[in-house]
Amino acid sequence: MQFMIMRKSDLDSEAGGGRAAQRESAWRRYRDELAEAGVLRGEAALTPSAAGLRLHLGPGGERIEAGPFAALPELVDRFSIIEVDSRAEAMAWAARWPAEDAEAELEVRETGCPGGCLAVTPGAVAPAKQRFAILLRSDAEHETGIPPAQHKLDTLDRSNAEASAAGILLAADGLQPSARGARVSLKGGRPSTVDGPFTEVKELIAGYWLIQAASLDEAIAWARRNPYPTGPDVLVEIRPLSVA
Repeated sequence: MQFMIMRKSDLDSEAGGGRAAQRESAWRRYRDELAEAGVLRGEAALTPSAAGLRLHLGPGGERIEAGPFAALPELVDRFSIIEVDSRAEAMAWAARWPAEDAEAELEVRETGCPGGCLAVTPGAVAPAKQRFAILLRSDAEHETGIPPAQHKLDTLDRSNAEASAAGILLAADGLQPSARGARVSLKGGRPSTVDGPFTEVKELIAGYWLIQAASLDEAIAWARRNPYPTGPDVLVEIRPLSVA
């Protein structure tokens, strides 16, 4: 089973505040620990939302919303994808988040598209390209766990395979509804857990793509063409990844 462990943003991470260097060092140690245990399958550290944007797509047309975004507790600062035997093991890894980042709020979500989608073969990172996270925001239908129409999943699988073969797509997957997830707070020195579902449906993540592109404009163009399995109204957040 694969799970995403995501750290939610806070004022410090959004501002690149004074604790940024300490947090980065702790994150790298945690990432190395996951890798040494053989459970790490992917990771991404996002730049503050001021460097990103939200792309609204729907029957009424397109709208672009520039960052920063107001829904601070629901923004994502970084995430790891791990493969473990059970949800309990994923939660145990979340509880081992670095003590130096004692204010962290984490969300643990099982990956995989409701209805199933093909795995994406990891692509090679091109040094001359920038990397971006395309985060698909959830909706009420996705949270029910009812699979999208099969033709939508088939179209998505073909598009992902083509983008991977073209060296654009580095990783991608869906997330199961938040009812199968949990949140972990490290405040107070001891992890506390709240099980899903969560009510902020439009701020939850339903899936992600990691791509590489020559510019933010090129990433927007790719996100605009991507055949999302949700809709007809679609909201995606486009965030550059940090260089580290």
